[in-house]
Amino acid sequence: MFDQSFSHQNLFKIYSSENKKGNNLAERFFTDVNNEYDKVKRARSLISKVYYRRRFYSRVVFEKRILLLYRLLREIKKEKNEIVRNHLKIVSKNISERRFRFPIVKAEKKVNGKDVFLTEGSIDSFFAEKQIQKNIKYTYGVKQADRDLIVPQLRSVLDNKFPKIIIKTDIKSFYETIDRELLQKKLNESPILSLTTRKVIARLLKSYDKASGVALGIPRGVGVSAYLSELYMKNFDSEMEKLPNLIYYARYVDDIVIVLSPEPGKNSQDYLHLIDLKIKQEKLSLNFLNGKTKAIDFSLTNSNFIFDYLGYKFKCSGGSIKLGLADKKKLKYNKRISDAINAYKKHSRKQPKKARKELLLRLRFLTYNTKLSNNKGNAVVGIYNSNRWITNSECLKNLDDRLHGLANSISNQHLRNRISKFSFKEGFDKRLFSNFSAQEFSTITRVWSK
Repeated sequence: MFDQSFSHQNLFKIYSSENKKGNNLAERFFTDVNNEYDKVKRARSLISKVYYRRRFYSRVVFEKRILLLYRLLREIKKEKNEIVRNHLKIVSKNISERRFRFPIVKAEKKVNGKDVFLTEGSIDSFFAEKQIQKNIKYTYGVKQADRDLIVPQLRSVLDNKFPKIIIKTDIKSFYETIDRELLQKKLNESPILSLTTRKVIARLLKSYDKASGVALGIPRGVGVSAYLSELYMKNFDSEMEKLPNLIYYARYVDDIVIVLSPEPGKNSQDYLHLIDLKIKQEKLSLNFLNGKTKAIDFSLTNSNFIFDYLGYKFKCSGGSIKLGLADKKKLKYNKRISDAINAYKKHSRKQPKKARKELLLRLRFLTYNTKLSNNKGNAVVGIYNSNRWITNSECLKNLDDRLHGLANSISNQHLRNRISKFSFKEGFDKRLFSNFSAQEFSTITRVWSK
């Protein structure tokens, strides 16, 4: 049976798992452990040196030295882990106390017009969040959908001339309108989560209530919210999967797509009305503004449709599906191009070399692909890897035109020539790849985080 407790043993598993992902928690929370890591590095370095110089030792001497060094390394690791465990015993004790609260605060800047909340880097809240996530994941089987699975699946489902009904919609202000009372009711009606876990979740929601000052919602930006929202939507997902004549259903956070086989006497509006009723039962609402919701009756006589979903533009002509960049994604790229060039113009007078270097770094990042370090699974992102399901890279020419057009406003001819060699289309077609240091990555993204 899965252990849901917030014990120091479970918290140590979280610590080890995060370290394997490249998240240095010792540097973040336990500064005294850094000294032990330095000892580990020195011991490993000595082992490497002995192996490198093994031809200068007799076999007996070599084996004796290696044995002693490996024994030393084990002892250092054991001592390091003991220090970490002692820290985590205190964390575990703090979480279990009735006075424990999540230090949730509102971030200074909004993201896409939405308030974002943080837990102020508290060590107790970090481990409490991670354990809640594990508990929800393993008891309810909750996990977020994968857009790189949904997009090709949806394309395959739509890529034919068979009559179908397509409904694409999203939930209005999803995180901000989740009913906290209903969420807790869902948790308590099926108490497969431990009582302690439910109490800690209740404390998190209470802290958010105080920080936000609103009666609805869960904290956008706090990691555990993604798991809570998936748990909240389990019943709705189940209802959607029971729809008559369902061909395909997917939900990525708040973005929903449903494909159905037409039923005699029913049209897309009938199904949309039914979905609207089901979402209202969860005390949520669909977003009908700005084309967020589309209901399409696709038949042999109506063989064309177009809609944006998960960053892609799905366009059907004559029963054949083509995928391009969604309008919102194009705007994002265009803004990043403008921000990069405007930042260069702003700083080029006082620091021309630095401004030039930063601009070229940003354009290389935009038009190439790179592996993110300190990221789960070492994810690869970039113009190809973030848009891999595009069926024709010609749609990227507009981005190249935008980049080269804005570059013409730069007076430095040599720099304009260098910029002309950057191409979104070429980066996509040739899968161009570049590595960036952590410091370079921080420099690159600074202009876009403002």
